Amino acid sequence: MKAVRYDRFSGIDGIYLADVPEPVAGPGEVVVRVEAGALNPGALPALHGSSYTPGRDLAGEVVAVGADVLGFTVGDAVLGRLQSWDAHAQFVAIPAVQLVSKPQALSWDVAGSLYTTPMAGLGAIRAVEPRPGETIVISGASGGVGFTAAQLALRAGATVIGLTSDAHFDLLRQHGIQPVQYGDGEQERILAATDRADAFIDTVGGGYIDLAINLGVPIDRIDTVVDYRGAKEKGVKSFGTTDAGGPPALAELAALAATGDLHIPIAATYPLTAVRDAYQALADRKTHGRIVLHPQDLV
Repeated sequence: MKAVRYDRFSGIDGIYLADVPEPVAGPGEVVVRVEAGALNPGALPALHGSSYTPGRDLAGEVVAVGADVLGFTVGDAVLGRLQSWDAHAQFVAIPAVQLVSKPQALSWDVAGSLYTTPMAGLGAIRAVEPRPGETIVISGASGGVGFTAAQLALRAGATVIGLTSDAHFDLLRQHGIQPVQYGDGEQERILAATDRADAFIDTVGGGYIDLAINLGVPIDRIDTVVDYRGAKEKGVKSFGTTDAGGPPALAELAALAATGDLHIPIAATYPLTAVRDAYQALADRKTHGRIVLHPQDLV
């Protein structure tokens, strides 16, 4: 089978396809025929100077079941995240406890995009706990993490102000999010849009913790998913993917996405053979939405 590998320490150009043996399901594991798996921006910095096989998110069909597995059988459609980072492959062996069932109405592309980035948005929401009638400000509100967090905050009854570029104003408005132009003067623009900021989620870094504090947001209602040093220095939260609640939380997001109550946009899909092109598109950051690999496509 074909699998993506990276051991040449040369950025995107070092990503390549390798022929590797098909995995075997060990105790507690299933083998999944991978239909889709999203790329995540957090993989890009690691593609320089470390032997790092990118890819964790996946969705596909169970084709083999190991001993002691409960809840899954051959033919089941599943989604989840592979801890070993080897999800960009035609088949993977994965502990069954890291998977949830895919709702029938959920597309493979969205199912394969739900873990790392949307779960970070959910983790951030659970950190700041928006309440009905409150106002929450989100930096990078048109990005994968911020867009999920914004939609979940709206579902909680909060008003959402999303910092973004003017190119994404219409998108945010269509989903009930009040856009505010990011950059110089954004604090004044936020205060012109609202007389209160009860919570703040930072998905960008670079000073947004200070902005939240300057807006008067309580320390325990500020969360960043990127600025871990700033969080430690200022005493704010840094909850993300690993704090969202694991597979049960993933099942909740899958159910919301399946019914259309959570929108996960797909920007582009690529066959496995075009994995470098997919990562270049991710690095260029010219699209809104997830970039997804199709491991079974080799053309």
